[in-house]
Amino acid sequence: MEKTVVLYPGLAVSHFVPMLQLADALLEAGYAVTVALIDPSLKPDIAFAAAVDDAAVTKPAVTFHTLPTIRDPPTIIYDAHFLLGYFKLVSRYNQHLHEFLCSMRDAGSVHALVMDMLSVEALDVAKKLGVPAYTFYPSNASALATSLQISSVRAAEKETSFGEMGDALLDLHGVPPVPASHLFAELLESPETESHKAPSYFITFAYILKPVRMDDKAVRSGSYLGQSCIT
Repeated sequence: MEKTVVLYPGLAVSHFVPMLQLADALLEAGYAVTVALIDPSLKPDIAFAAAVDDAAVTKPAVTFHTLPTIRDPPTIIYDAHFLLGYFKLVSRYNQHLHEFLCSMRDAGSVHALVMDMLSVEALDVAKKLGVPAYTFYPSNASALATSLQISSVRAAEKETSFGEMGDALLDLHGVPPVPASHLFAELLESPETESHKAPSYFITFAYILKPVRMDDKAVRSGSYLGQSCIT
């Protein structure tokens, strides 16, 4: 039976297009690929909706499935709390994703779930179903190196926010010194704000397609980095 990998992309062109490049690589390796989508119209982004429509036309070998729209979907607001609202939106789609994966699993075709780095709320769905789950990191290696280390740096600073550090340089492995003020907006807030308490906030790295599921505690603490491939 053909092995099917389900991709669960983020709601941005910069996240969606790289994941579709992964789809091409998986198809070339002999896998079937299904893309599960949160309704693109929920995000006021014409470019993203256009990218989805284009992919559906130009990639006939990929199956696209839009999950049912949730009741009273929240409005995505691009402010300092954007990521927190985005995580909440993704978590509300967990039930629909669960039902979709169940329907595919009943057919015996789900080999793995690969989710966007900002869709890690879906890890719980994969865990319940026993489906191997992986997080796809679409950014560059420098951003990955920074993301892997930022939670430990924050812990070392204790009550001091990155915003209060101003242009103080952060000494991170693998990248040149980074001014604290150059981090994205949510990280500049006080460590006591709601954004910093979001369970998935700092999980911005990849399970780099490791065949064996990693320990959930290691994932949520940001303490794991492994390399291998889907088999």
